[in-house]
Amino acid sequence: MKLKLQFIFFLLLSFFLVKSQTIIQGVIKNEENKTLSYCAIGIKDTNVGAITDERGFYKISIPNEFQNENVIITAEGYLEQTFNFLELKENPNVILKFKTENIKEVFLTAKKLKEKTIGQKSRPIITFSKMFDKNVPTIEQGNIFEIYKKTKLNYFSFHIIPSSKFEQITLKLNIYSVKNSLPDRSILNENIIFKTSSTGWQIIDLLKYKLIFNNLDKIAITLQLVDYNPIDNEDFVFGISAKKSLSENLIFKYQSQSQWKKSEGTFLTNINVGYEKKGQTNFDYKIINEEPTENHIEKELISFYKGREAGIKTIYGRNTNGRYIKLDHAKIYYEEYGSGEPLILLEGNNGIISDFYNQIPYFTKQFKVIAIDTRAQGKSLDFAKNNYGYEKLADDLLQIIKELKLGKVNIVGWSDGGITGLIFNAKNHDLVNKLVTIGANTNPQGVKDELMQSIKQGYENSKDEKEKRRLNLMINYPNITIDDLKKIKNPVLILAGDDDDIKQEHTVQIAEMIDNAKLEIIENSTHNIPFEQPGILNKKILDFLKK
Repeated sequence: MKLKLQFIFFLLLSFFLVKSQTIIQGVIKNEENKTLSYCAIGIKDTNVGAITDERGFYKISIPNEFQNENVIITAEGYLEQTFNFLELKENPNVILKFKTENIKEVFLTAKKLKEKTIGQKSRPIITFSKMFDKNVPTIEQGNIFEIYKKTKLNYFSFHIIPSSKFEQITLKLNIYSVKNSLPDRSILNENIIFKTSSTGWQIIDLLKYKLIFNNLDKIAITLQLVDYNPIDNEDFVFGISAKKSLSENLIFKYQSQSQWKKSEGTFLTNINVGYEKKGQTNFDYKIINEEPTENHIEKELISFYKGREAGIKTIYGRNTNGRYIKLDHAKIYYEEYGSGEPLILLEGNNGIISDFYNQIPYFTKQFKVIAIDTRAQGKSLDFAKNNYGYEKLADDLLQIIKELKLGKVNIVGWSDGGITGLIFNAKNHDLVNKLVTIGANTNPQGVKDELMQSIKQGYENSKDEKEKRRLNLMINYPNITIDDLKKIKNPVLILAGDDDDIKQEHTVQIAEMIDNAKLEIIENSTHNIPFEQPGILNKKILDFLKK
């Protein structure tokens, strides 16, 4: 009897909740009868809101208490429209009119613009994360940036927490003018949509949008999670990394017509800008709580962001033919391309398969290319909790080679991939034909002091266990000895950039300790040679492998 009464109560409660709100659904189009993606629908100063999907469809639930309020519909490049509840209920399909008056254009002189990266430029220093709710695509989160009097936006970069879990996410980027230290009005005339399948640093190319601003001392940039594809049998997780700071630089809004809120902290984001400096600039490094960095760091980060973004747009790393290999406490994801002699590509720390987007199609013409996501990186999963060294990654590689029955292989390893290649080669010389390392080191002392200090600081501040294990790998490993290197008898090509994160004298020593090694220093390169000098790099590797 008691259970029956509870069931009846549940039904009555459900009926009451359904009746206490009205659901309106429809499609939003423009005057040319084209559906409009990601339009915002909301009631002012409330949390009641919705957003159209990629097909222009929307669905909004309006509680009875707000049915005397107006519903406001906005979209970049279109006039805002207001409807009362009954109007929208009767005619839910909406047509938005184009703006007849756009933001005043700004013309910069033909003089070459200076470039600057404003924001968090160093390696991630994570103290907490701001999470996104997969069921609420109206939520916006972001930062406020101080800019120059005449500023052109080139790129926007942000950091996704490594513990995020998704197959792919779709984000909408919003840009606002700032009034009274809060976002004021949108200064975009079209949607900026970004899709990614990876975690860590991301870069959004803004050059094609020609975003040039005049006499704005501040802008606000926010992100919305408008769509996502989860990983099978995994809970969806997505958050943006942030660091603590005294300034209230974190901004948040539940939906388009809600009030903006601020909190202490700064997202790990930055903007790369071109600017024309006239008079005193408003830019002040104190806002981002860090000192100006050297040109080397700016050059390296910009090249990395550009390369990572270009790679993500390719099929590599998300090919439907990709497969998993089950190992002890791990599932390793890999992709195969081409035919012929096996060539294994090993990514760097926090790397993904698409980082080799310049190399895979080049070498596929003559080799069977196997690109691997290292455990806990890209699509590969790591179920272990303890710290591990590069020896574990070398053991993974051995199991993969045996599972795929590859026999003797060639290996190209970038950064941590090169370290893994050296260890694997020393232990399994009978399985290696030739080895190529790009920016590898044999111990932590081989890394430049500035970078190692940043890695250690990141480890101390991080609360993300997955991130801490990855950083610990670089802080305490590798420990490759001279005797280990002497065990390598096959041909080895040692590569590094002339402005690499690995000390050049350390790279030279590695080459000297391997009997059959060749050393190449690539000019005008940082640690990101596969991104910065793909043509030169690919030719040198191919010449070496085919010799």
